[in-house]
Amino acid sequence: MKHIFRIIQFEWKSLWRSNVVKLLLFIVFGTGIYGIYFGKFEIDRQNARIAQVQDFEEKEFQKLLEWVQLDTTIAENKQKYLEAVSPAGFGFNRHFTYYFTNPASPLAGLSLGQRDLYPSYFGISVADLVRQTNVSELANPMKLLSGNFDLSYVIVFIFPLLIVALFYNLYASEKEEGTLSLLRAQPVSLSVAFVSKGVLRFIIVAVLLLVLLILAFLIQGISLSEHALLFSKWLVLSLSYCIFWTIVMAALIGFKQSSTITAMLGLSSWVLFTIVSPALLNLLILTNTSVPNRAEATHLIREYNGDIWASSYDFVFDKFYKEHPEYDFRDTTDFNKWYYAGFTLLDQRADSLLNEFETYSSKRNELIGRWEWIAPSAMVHEMFSTIAETDRESYLQFQRDLKHFHDELKGIYYPKIYSSTLFEPEDLLLLQSKVTF
Repeated sequence: MKHIFRIIQFEWKSLWRSNVVKLLLFIVFGTGIYGIYFGKFEIDRQNARIAQVQDFEEKEFQKLLEWVQLDTTIAENKQKYLEAVSPAGFGFNRHFTYYFTNPASPLAGLSLGQRDLYPSYFGISVADLVRQTNVSELANPMKLLSGNFDLSYVIVFIFPLLIVALFYNLYASEKEEGTLSLLRAQPVSLSVAFVSKGVLRFIIVAVLLLVLLILAFLIQGISLSEHALLFSKWLVLSLSYCIFWTIVMAALIGFKQSSTITAMLGLSSWVLFTIVSPALLNLLILTNTSVPNRAEATHLIREYNGDIWASSYDFVFDKFYKEHPEYDFRDTTDFNKWYYAGFTLLDQRADSLLNEFETYSSKRNELIGRWEWIAPSAMVHEMFSTIAETDRESYLQFQRDLKHFHDELKGIYYPKIYSSTLFEPEDLLLLQSKVTF
């Protein structure tokens, strides 16, 4: 054991004397810090927008609560009163715009995932949901190849290069510098000596990783005590990924080639596992799952929207009342009732079309789950996003919550609209609870 410790001690001194190693560690540390601040900047920007729209929403709804108490004998007050109590809207404006937000999870700044691809909030009224939220593009698995320059990006793409740089001359340097015979003279086997030297290099990588992760939590204001489990998951996944790359380099060193050839093999492995394999995974998915035409679906929704508004009141009401008899008060002349009935039919048609995309997405994700092992970098990147709750499934859950929220609004508005009654103050208080969602 004493001899192993001596080998490790000598190896540490040798590495520490190398200005190249110091520069390499400094560069990786610097990119890590940049990734941490980039993620923090992006999430802070999104949170600021969310806070801004929530504050605006609350102030605007407070006006409605004040207007419903106004003296309606004054003409100006009467208009404001009607704006507050008219569920179908007053004049050319809808009653109110509600902002449904997607707050960032605690670790979102460490792995932005798809938060830069999709909106972090939607401003919606009780009208049709599909036109207000638009139709977002399906995320391409190739997006996992590049990602955002956050901490997860640094770990997935930069740390393997650090491991290659630290390990490529583990064996070759002893041979090229003529010290291999001295190492053989030690009272420990060559394999034990090289494993000891490799463990030291891995410890350097692990310590740098741990320091960056702790700094990431501190800089981004994430409580280590409250989120110890998330910290542990992130650390274990990061170390496992680094161990994978250490094993790759150990296998390449086993060929006992020169440092130049080993370095080239290491860089080739990096290209293979971080660029080529995700591209192959993407190709596999595209060739085995038929991609529905998003533009065609959008066109069909617009076309159906035009058909509805070109239809007679009777046609729209017949379809709407047949599916929603609870709102059938036998009034087929009111514009607002026809207006919201048409939006409801549009949403129903859009749901049937968009379900095709969800079916495709499920098949695609199932296929990815079976073959993601061929693209370890993409797999780990997605796992980071899953831990940070910034993956596609988290966004799909946000969309499902948004639809549920919209249905809740319709459950409050539609009975008033179709019974031709106004909001009472208690109705507005009920709606107020939706404002601070």
